[in-house]
Amino acid sequence: MNYSIQLSMVVVFFLSALNLVIIGSLLYGRLHNSIAEGISLEQQRRLLKLLSGKIVDLKQKGLIINYLNLRETIELNEQTIGNVNKAVDIFKSNRNYLQKLKSRSRIKRIEAAVFLGFMGNDAARIAMEKAILREKDYPVKLYIANALTEIADPESLPVLVSSLKNSHRWYRERVNMLISDFGDAFNAYLTQISGSELIEIKELIVDFASVNFSETVKDYLLELIDCKEEAIKKLQTLYGASTEKACRNCIFYAGSEDQDKGVCKFQGAVSSSYVCQRHQVLPVSVNYKENYTKLVYKAADILARYYPKVLDHPKYLSSEDIELRNLAIQSLANIKTLGNLTKVLSLLNNEGNARSVVNSVTKIIERNPSYIHVVVKQFEKEKDSAVRLRLSEILANKIAYFIMKLGKQDGKAVGDIIKQVILLGHTSEVIDFLNKNKDLDLENELLAIIKDVIRQSDKHKNEFKRYLNERLVHKCGLIKTEEIPAKKEEQKDWKLIRSLYLILFSILVFFPTLYCLRHQDILFTAPLAEQVKLFVIDFNYYLAYYSITINLIYLTLLALSYVNVKKQLKLWRIKSLSLLFKPKMLPTISIIAPAYNEEKTIIESANSLLNLKYPDYELVIVNDGSKDNTLEVLINYFDLMRVDYVFDNKLNTKPIRGVYQNRSIPKLIVVDKDNGGKADSLNAGINISNKEYFCGIDADSLLEDDALLKLASLTLDKGVETPALGGNIFPINGCTIERGQIKDVRIPENPLARFQTIEYIRAFMAGRLGWALTNSLLIISGAFGLFRKERVISVGGYLTSSGKYAKDTVGEDMELVVRISRLMRELGQNYRICYAFNANCWTEVPEDLESLKKQRYRWHKGLIDILTFHKTMLFNPRYGRIGIVAMPYFLFFEMIGPLLEALGYLMVIAAFILGLLNAQIALLLFISTILMGVLVSVSSLLIAEKDKTYFKLRDIMLLIIYAIIENFGPRQLFSLWRVGGYLNMLKKPGGWDKPVRRGFTAKV
Repeated sequence: MNYSIQLSMVVVFFLSALNLVIIGSLLYGRLHNSIAEGISLEQQRRLLKLLSGKIVDLKQKGLIINYLNLRETIELNEQTIGNVNKAVDIFKSNRNYLQKLKSRSRIKRIEAAVFLGFMGNDAARIAMEKAILREKDYPVKLYIANALTEIADPESLPVLVSSLKNSHRWYRERVNMLISDFGDAFNAYLTQISGSELIEIKELIVDFASVNFSETVKDYLLELIDCKEEAIKKLQTLYGASTEKACRNCIFYAGSEDQDKGVCKFQGAVSSSYVCQRHQVLPVSVNYKENYTKLVYKAADILARYYPKVLDHPKYLSSEDIELRNLAIQSLANIKTLGNLTKVLSLLNNEGNARSVVNSVTKIIERNPSYIHVVVKQFEKEKDSAVRLRLSEILANKIAYFIMKLGKQDGKAVGDIIKQVILLGHTSEVIDFLNKNKDLDLENELLAIIKDVIRQSDKHKNEFKRYLNERLVHKCGLIKTEEIPAKKEEQKDWKLIRSLYLILFSILVFFPTLYCLRHQDILFTAPLAEQVKLFVIDFNYYLAYYSITINLIYLTLLALSYVNVKKQLKLWRIKSLSLLFKPKMLPTISIIAPAYNEEKTIIESANSLLNLKYPDYELVIVNDGSKDNTLEVLINYFDLMRVDYVFDNKLNTKPIRGVYQNRSIPKLIVVDKDNGGKADSLNAGINISNKEYFCGIDADSLLEDDALLKLASLTLDKGVETPALGGNIFPINGCTIERGQIKDVRIPENPLARFQTIEYIRAFMAGRLGWALTNSLLIISGAFGLFRKERVISVGGYLTSSGKYAKDTVGEDMELVVRISRLMRELGQNYRICYAFNANCWTEVPEDLESLKKQRYRWHKGLIDILTFHKTMLFNPRYGRIGIVAMPYFLFFEMIGPLLEALGYLMVIAAFILGLLNAQIALLLFISTILMGVLVSVSSLLIAEKDKTYFKLRDIMLLIIYAIIENFGPRQLFSLWRVGGYLNMLKKPGGWDKPVRRGFTAKV
């Protein structure tokens, strides 16, 4: 036995033993129920000891965090809390955590802040007051600020306020709201800081006023508004009249004692948004005048809500500043008197005030429905057509009221109002009413008005023809025609096809060329049959080396994933619900769920998404021209009505047919649109959405109730912009679902779905977590991803033929992440794209070969399309690790790799037939394809259960078995399908090719 075979045997033994150790850890952990269930058995014993009043050292791992989490979920009685206070070794624990506050580890500093906040003694408070001023890491600084506000000693106020100076906006926005929790104590402290010219102080007081109003802050806000021009002139004096942009953080140091630090003027930048290297965070407009003016408008808006009478003054109602004037008008809506309504209506003839007057009168009527007769009388006597139109817009909100008054004493006036409202474009409620109405006389009265309208407007004629039921359309003298969707002409991308042929040709000639170079000495002398055998042997070695290389990459990513999971787990356990649910701590989120032929799963999914644990979110379901009853199922189940919904078309999409809502379920919005694909549906949802971030999720998926909370909480860990975040995906096949909740987790019964379970766990745990740690993550699953809305709009939204780039893609999830990363790198902007290993989304996976094959074809086509569309990033140092490492990896190992594997399999078969599979080749192939593959899979499974046990012992054993047998056929088949996707790109453009869903059942 030669040396290479002996070495291979050693490697086989080592990897086999390592696999057995990991498998043993999995099984042992399941048997003893201690793999990472939030609190292990030992931790439970320590916690019970603490609660019973026995002396403990809080230095013991995880004890303080477990105790704080327990206090959040269970209300402890005073005796138990007293026992804990007696049991804690105050001196020893305090000293330990005071030392940790100076640790080099940011996680230890955060842990120290949480503990010291829990202790709440003077020593802890003083130590944290010193620490917050020297701390440079903003997430750590935020935890210290939160701990000080939990202690709630007014002595900390000057330090907290001081920590805002020269700090990131990311930090200021959150800490301003924490300081607001001091309430009366901060209100008393205001006199000491109200004279400051620092913008940070002005922002703080305005934010405080938004939640804690008093006479003191009222006077401050009024002064801020009245001195607006004077303050801006002061800034102009300091910086000159130049409109040149500057760092949006540094610009506001003007007039402060830190003025000598100056302004970070940018040189040679072409972007209209700029921050200096010291303040890299969330770029927005940086013109000092604009920013100061926005602060003034925010102050006016607060006054309009709390002290509306102070804005009821000619200097505000007649201000040359249109926005300020509109805010003053809107404040009048909060003064509930009939005379005030008359005053607001008198302002309708000014076009600049129109929108504010309409909104104000609408609010007044909503609060005092009896006042509607005043607006009706004004409408009847008004001669100015423009004013009459504005009055009809106000009355449009009460269209149902006027419909019910048709045919009565004042029927003619009511008919005029309804006609004006319809001509204004408010048709949704009229159509919805008619389709449900049973009163024939009322129907005839209303149809008479509609007939008059459709004689004047083809646009309205088409809308009524489209949405009224067939009987009503016939009564209007129209013919209801079936809509035939326009056929999409898909053009071949010949440039792409030529590139793919070139790659294919290069691969086919590369290995023969390599053979010729290696064996040129026998090239023209040895018999052809011998040379063929030698070529086959060489190729088998190449396949083994390729497999070893890619598995070594997986193992490296796996090691990085393990490090990432440990960090995430520690940070998640530190975060308290009270912190996460504080105002402005986490971003507001719109969940956008595209739905195409999802009638079987849509209600379960919607119920799940409407019951998430998150402070502020909405759900936007986008029906993408489904051919089944998806829309009807939603309308009937949630009792939805078609409404006139106003939104901005910031992204071009296929036409919106209608928007549906139920006022008793305000966070649910259903959008019906023409079919345009998933990416187009997501763009439509972005246009409709109202929150800071949006979460793209498949409509056939279910989120765990805390998944969104875990994912969004990563924004607190970085202190820089997080434009995109991804969550974990598990197959839902086999699970028991009740009312949109997973009641019992089981692996699928279907063997094909079981193979996909292992594949998903490996891809997410061994891949994406590792890439995320190096800030090189390029894929966030379309089934569950979180994106900053403003950033996505700035890059043109998802790639569609209707959009900015006039191009479709079937890999919209990865493409958007790549485009965001590309933009951030080109702007030189500091950012992180994150991945949460414990934020779980459960989705249905295909259970038949044909559906799975279509899915894999689609995935590979998407990858090819993205790599060719963003080819300038490949090997480009400008894009950092993404250009040098991540993109080349996807090119060589994900796009081209399957072609090499397919050729390798052919050569293995040829070697077997020719009897050329010697012991060394067999051992190398066994090591590279079987042992290393199993190692990656079972290690990924171990990482997946780091935080929580998902699968029962039987399921774990089955997954281990499938992790082994998948290497003997299934993985090779999946790889060949990717080759099929590559070859398919040479024939025709790719489509979405949505697979048929079975739906959620008691056991899928």
